[in-house]
Amino acid sequence: MRVVGGVDNFLHFLLTVAVAFAGGVILYKLKFPAGAMVGALIGVGILSVLTGKAYMPSFMQNITKVVAGLFVGMSMNMEMIRGLKKIFKPAIILVVLIISLCFGMGVILYYAADLDVITSLFCVAPGGMIDMTLMTMDMGGDAAVVAVLQTLRLLTVYCISMPISKLLAKKFKGGGESEMRLSGKGDIEKSEKTRRIIFSFIVATVGGVAGYLVNLLVDFSVLVLIGAMVASAAANIKTGKLYMPKTVRTVVQMFSGALIGVKVTYESLLNIKAALIPAVFICVGFVIVNIVLAVVLNKTCRMNITTAMLSSSAGGATENALVAADFGADPGVVTVMQITRLICTTVFYPIVVKTMYQLL
Repeated sequence: MRVVGGVDNFLHFLLTVAVAFAGGVILYKLKFPAGAMVGALIGVGILSVLTGKAYMPSFMQNITKVVAGLFVGMSMNMEMIRGLKKIFKPAIILVVLIISLCFGMGVILYYAADLDVITSLFCVAPGGMIDMTLMTMDMGGDAAVVAVLQTLRLLTVYCISMPISKLLAKKFKGGGESEMRLSGKGDIEKSEKTRRIIFSFIVATVGGVAGYLVNLLVDFSVLVLIGAMVASAAANIKTGKLYMPKTVRTVVQMFSGALIGVKVTYESLLNIKAALIPAVFICVGFVIVNIVLAVVLNKTCRMNITTAMLSSSAGGATENALVAADFGADPGVVTVMQITRLICTTVFYPIVVKTMYQLL
């Protein structure tokens, strides 16, 4: 039975990859913002809902994080590392505002919908979907509702907020093509490219494995991304020989979209239908919060509007890092801001929720 189950999973994996690539290529060719990822997400989501046979092995998530960390690390040089010190102010603004605005959304949701206070506040928490769901369970909230609405939050970010960031870039100064520099880009012999690709994968994998081992101790999965990013940045600054074709990033974006799409199920759609008011509220609310935060960062910190939009989106650090260059955003700043948001949300948001629960 295990062998049969393994064969079925493998076939479902191949089917999922085929659908992800088909959807990703279609929207990519149509020049839809983050089209490779969004197309794969939509395609796999439909496959999951209609057949229940969408499947992605869990290790693909770590591979995606390693490659995302590699691309971010490749974009960094010593000048950029020194420049990251300047994001202290925008990071503080981002964390304070996003937690405050999401907390306010949670309070409104509590009074507007038939949900308890813990469930309401965690439905709009700007942290990791799995982390927030587990915390809801620990504190006695409705984890199923939170999981569904957190999934909807991520879909809103990728399918609505990202396209809006392209429109905002036309209205604000600072949008445009990415300044990301991929080391080794240019006239390099094919054999040298191959050696650099292998070297880059080895460096990122070592960093990712180190992050994974630390994650086993502290249970913070984004450390895989951080480890790959730090190792790649250090190697790139030291040698300047990291190289990776842009097509690899596009392919990994498709896998990233597929990983999100497999979480969309028929049951989750039914739950969203049952919680229609919270669902609509979350869709609209997170788009507004994202735009408000981006404009504030653009005006107060003179941050590129697309960088500000991706930095302040309540999506995943991995996904935002992968699409940052395509949007003309700064991958290093986006990743650091996203990780800061995630850490602070994980640490402080449960404290805020507990305090609010005691008051109500």
